[in-house]
Amino acid sequence: MTLLLQNRLNGLSAGSIHALLALGLVLLYRASGVLNFAHGSFGMVAVFVAWDLSSSGWPLALAMAAALAGAFAFGAVTYAVALHRARSGGQHAQVMVTIGLMMIVEGVAGVVWGTDTKEFHHVFAEAGRIELPLGLVVSRHDAAILAVAVVIVAALAVFFKATRVGIALRAVSQNETAAELMGVRVARVHALTWGISTMLGAVAGLLVVPKVFLDPSMMFAPTLKAFAAAVLGGMSSVAGAVVGGWLLGVIETLAGAYVSTELQASLAFLVIVLVLGVRPEGLLGEPTVKKV
Repeated sequence: MTLLLQNRLNGLSAGSIHALLALGLVLLYRASGVLNFAHGSFGMVAVFVAWDLSSSGWPLALAMAAALAGAFAFGAVTYAVALHRARSGGQHAQVMVTIGLMMIVEGVAGVVWGTDTKEFHHVFAEAGRIELPLGLVVSRHDAAILAVAVVIVAALAVFFKATRVGIALRAVSQNETAAELMGVRVARVHALTWGISTMLGAVAGLLVVPKVFLDPSMMFAPTLKAFAAAVLGGMSSVAGAVVGGWLLGVIETLAGAYVSTELQASLAFLVIVLVLGVRPEGLLGEPTVKKV
């Protein structure tokens, strides 16, 4: 029983990274119907910026804060420059733009910072572990990942329910035309959503980098799993992104512990396929109803 609980706890830590990335994906999808394939690449740039500033002598906290602020600005400006005009071409055109941005950003990162792997063991990766009841243990790094994820999820819940900007974001995601008629500046809301989404990707990147090392392709696998988590939880549900991320992390960990590490990722995606075969909209998603 203790081993089972320990594996579930480890899975929640891994799933927190999936959840943070999936949150950004779902926010964008709900607001504009666009799947951002450059989501992980944007987060990777922020991690490189934090590493670069820290290596140049900046205090770590200041370097990370600057990287997160830069990620927000980068996401908002990218929407205004590259995505806003592409809206007239439809969602497929915007998706193609994000694929192009992913390749461009990773290529530029390789030129600027190199393609060799680098270490970035910051404060979140502090060595040591924490003893818990029932004989459970958690590394300080995993504890930090869980804590940051919970705090961000709670903060976003308050933001969307208790602030005018958050309510405007919800209004645009539910009915863009009606929100515009009510005086909401939709273009600004979309830019803000892109900024928040990119910052969430940057947070996930900063949390995971000590585990995967730093290079231009470091976020490919985490982003792929984040897409799976978002689909599992429901692309129309913010809560589903969190539940899907944690559930996927637990499934992967249990599969690796009790089945096979080689089939760990495959079994997780098999479960997703089975779930979506029963409930195509995801665990917490709402069925799409078209009026005719």
